[in-house]
Amino acid sequence: MFSLSHVSNVFSALPKTPASSLEYELEKVAGSSDASALLPSLQQNSHYVEAPTLTDTSAVFQSTSLPKSKKFRCIHTFACKSQAIALSPDGKMLASGSSFIKLWNLETGRIVCTLKGNTGILKSIAFSPDCKTLASCGLSQTIELWDLETGKIIQQFTGKSYGVNSITFSPDGQILASGDRGRSVQLWNLTTGKAVRTSCGHLPVMEHGDWVNSVTISPLFPCQEELGGILASGSHDKTIKLWSLNTKQAIATLKGHLSLVYAVAFSRNGQILASGSADKTIKLWDLKTKEEICTLAGHGDEVYSLAFSRDGQILASGSADKTIKLWDLKTKEEICTLAGHGDEVYSLAFSRNGQILASSSADGTLRIWLCE
Repeated sequence: MFSLSHVSNVFSALPKTPASSLEYELEKVAGSSDASALLPSLQQNSHYVEAPTLTDTSAVFQSTSLPKSKKFRCIHTFACKSQAIALSPDGKMLASGSSFIKLWNLETGRIVCTLKGNTGILKSIAFSPDCKTLASCGLSQTIELWDLETGKIIQQFTGKSYGVNSITFSPDGQILASGDRGRSVQLWNLTTGKAVRTSCGHLPVMEHGDWVNSVTISPLFPCQEELGGILASGSHDKTIKLWSLNTKQAIATLKGHLSLVYAVAFSRNGQILASGSADKTIKLWDLKTKEEICTLAGHGDEVYSLAFSRDGQILASGSADKTIKLWDLKTKEEICTLAGHGDEVYSLAFSRNGQILASSSADGTLRIWLCE
């Protein structure tokens, strides 16, 4: 994925990592087809990480609703201050962001490089569907796009004079959506490098009554073709809005949370939307009827982050109560609680095969959990 000729000029590479060794590791990861192949090396190579590695968790969390063979275990804990994490769609790389971005090789557990931009404290990072581009945003009004072949910034988008809380790519990689503290959802055309406009040439009015905390775009399915896909946004105003990417108009406002909405996430089949709130609950919404399916309660504090497994069977939620909960989407019941973080859980990301869950926390650690 990375061109090693650019490492010395662009990346802050690992200390004591010979170029030949780095090249070898990158060639190995490029040849891997799935994150599951990365687990043995990740467990054995804690000395590769840039920061000191903390003690691994030996506790095993047994599922009560899935087969007894299913259990969840923290296989590694890294010292890494990060409010945002993302797993590449091909399952080979993990990105974590604080005031800069670290890219991790999941085969070795090694930090491959560090990308330093101008967005301030990072709030959200996202890989493009083809894994060639990484987008980042933060407390400045600037969104930066990184070429992962060269490590250079290839595009910058500047919106209103407010911090950007969340970004997401459309499934075809042509559009980037952002949600900011100026109450706006903005769409950016990655071909032209400009804000998307309506057919009349005007910038669409896509706004909430308060900060937009999270944005996500659904996979495109036949029932959504006339809409061009659906964008969901969660806000401080306690609502979730659904937008048509074709018309740039709101098609529904979902109400029910008693406090601000921190996180929204679509299931892989695009039929369910999950929302996490400061009211300590998660709500599941039917995208066809635009009605609430159920409320998942169990966290002891605000719900900050959500992630669906690729097969759509499990929803993970991260909370200010320092825990991660896993939910069975068939039974709508809690599978188990993953404890271990010492502070709020900011961000979650599943690998494409659902065997790895990554979590970042205010305790200054990044944990890798294995479903086995």
